[in-house]
Amino acid sequence: MVKIFVDGGEREYVLEAEEGESLYRVLADNGLMEGPCGGKGICGKCGVIADGEPVLSCEYILRQDVQVELPAKAETGDIVAEGFSREFSLDPEPEGVCGLAVDIGTTTVVAALVDLHTGEELGVLSCLNSQKIFGQDVISRIHYASEHGKAQAMMQERIGSDIRTLTEGLLQKTGRQAEDIRRIVIGANTTMVHLFAGIDASSMGRSPYTPAFTGPLRKTASELSLIAAPEAEVYCIPAVSAFVGGDITAGVLACGLKERSGSLLFLDIGTNGELVLKKDGELFCCSCAAGPALEGMNISCGMRAAEGAVEDVKAEADGSLTYQTIGGKPAAGMCGSGILAAVAELRRIGVIGKSGRIKLGPLVKEIDEKRGVEIDGTAGIALTQQDVRQIQLAKGAILSGIKTLLAAAQIREEDLDRVLVAGQFGAHLKPESLTGSGILPECWTDRIEYVGNTSKSGARMCLLSSEERGNAERLAGQMKYIELSELEGYSDLFVQCLNF
Repeated sequence: MVKIFVDGGEREYVLEAEEGESLYRVLADNGLMEGPCGGKGICGKCGVIADGEPVLSCEYILRQDVQVELPAKAETGDIVAEGFSREFSLDPEPEGVCGLAVDIGTTTVVAALVDLHTGEELGVLSCLNSQKIFGQDVISRIHYASEHGKAQAMMQERIGSDIRTLTEGLLQKTGRQAEDIRRIVIGANTTMVHLFAGIDASSMGRSPYTPAFTGPLRKTASELSLIAAPEAEVYCIPAVSAFVGGDITAGVLACGLKERSGSLLFLDIGTNGELVLKKDGELFCCSCAAGPALEGMNISCGMRAAEGAVEDVKAEADGSLTYQTIGGKPAAGMCGSGILAAVAELRRIGVIGKSGRIKLGPLVKEIDEKRGVEIDGTAGIALTQQDVRQIQLAKGAILSGIKTLLAAAQIREEDLDRVLVAGQFGAHLKPESLTGSGILPECWTDRIEYVGNTSKSGARMCLLSSEERGNAERLAGQMKYIELSELEGYSDLFVQCLNF
């Protein structure tokens, strides 16, 4: 056995591990480290100081006792908890009865305590998804669960613990009791539902990417060790496919997509991009691997949308770049909205060409032997050529998915009436950044509407109405899923969509 003496800033830890283990895995298992790639040595985000030397913890194999200094812990940031919801009818319930509406995202978890009698939201709390130590995206987590014997149970315990912690906070905040909670509704992507319920998700990590189930899942609170009346029903909103989950069904339900007039695109951008296109009562959907770049990961100076993150960049008339940060704090890195804003502005002034290559000019410098643009030289914040390539991959995935759905529905870009952007991503994002970076067609700039956390608002609707639970199940069955990887010519379309 070896000992790891950890300086965590506000607290010190002494951990023990078997000789030969990865330092990252020991730190991650104790909730002290996370890496977007799950410790595969790809992202470079798990740096620590080990016995006075900077190292990547995933590459550090424990051979002897070691003193470890952790990096400063990033702030959680503002997690989007509110979302658009259309009007609906409540089921009659007795006074004093409550329920939980929960959005389990790959990155964040949001829970709302709701009075089932009045429909009033009594309180809402959120946290980061503590499964993040196993990887930033669902595929990383699926593979980790498949490759490590106890990982499935560990992941289920992590997300269960997150929900229990939020529930305890809500009960304390509102003065209600656990026995008052009679129903829990979960809006989550398909992988998160499998991991939450302890169901093997490995089949979604390999072709043909088939989940164990897609329909509604019903359990009891006692079966899942949640804080509620023991026989309280836990209802997971049904999914469409492995990568179009119940969170998207909830969003389509909350926005009333099928009932709205005109042709509309519902778009939820995260590490995965889910798209639903509505035309004449028909719903077409697909999923595209956007990757973690738009959440600030796999970017040289990327970070979550927290205080100090650059959220907007502007090219001034004199050729200089200015920026603003979340909370007006000193710049600590760039979140997804800031990265897209920088790309859009650098495209506009010609620094980034059609192919995505950064052109030589006054703003361009050699940064770590790579071409890049300094956003803040003092803080060491820059956009490198490799960062632009990561954004191109995300852009190519999303735009090619959009073009595929438009073709399936026989709609021209200019004829789309509205774009509804859901989720965390739109909280700090200008429409001009989405279109200026090429993720969405430029003619859509004035058609974009941010609808917030519709996974949670859709879960709330299903919590309060049996009619809406039935509507959700019908919607999931009616969406026509298109598997992009199986389409003839899709690879060529993806390559075309990489260009700006």
